Amino acid sequence: MKTVKTLLLASAALLMAASCSKNGGGAGSADGLNMGYVRLDSLTQLYTYHTELVATFESTAKKMEAELIRSQQNLQAEYEVLQKAAPNLSKIELERAQMDFQRVNQAYQALEQQRSGELAQEEAKMNALVKEQVDIAIAQMQEDLGLDMVFIYESNLLYGSETLDLTGKLAEYLNKLEKPSEEEAK
Repeated sequence: MKTVKTLLLASAALLMAASCSKNGGGAGSADGLNMGYVRLDSLTQLYTYHTELVATFESTAKKMEAELIRSQQNLQAEYEVLQKAAPNLSKIELERAQMDFQRVNQAYQALEQQRSGELAQEEAKMNALVKEQVDIAIAQMQEDLGLDMVFIYESNLLYGSETLDLTGKLAEYLNKLEKPSEEEAK
């Protein structure tokens, strides 16, 4: 969720930089600026495609977590078998059993690292996809409304009049966008 907020903040910064370069780099007079702010926590709830992506991501994470729990239970069972059998094993048999247990433990740790990496990749893909959509929506909104600046309420704005809140408007633009195809999403 923090990554999505960061992506939205970066998009807003790009919009501000683009509007400053369009106006010769000056800030303009206070009366002439057309600006607003976006509440990211609300935007993530209002943007339906983001909600779908998060639900898919969470489903994948739960499946991976269940797989890791099963593997951990198998590891625990192996350990208990080894503990029960240890008094009856010769020194060589015990060493072999301990080496076998270490191999199983290492396999579990490798699986855990692999799944963590896969989840991180999925989250990065999701965030990149959302960032692309937000960039498109902000560009369309900026063009339609003639915006000079858009702030992120949570990070760099202490107060803003409700009339300057663009969260709902940006969510409308985002929800009107065509969803990326399956190939683009992957």
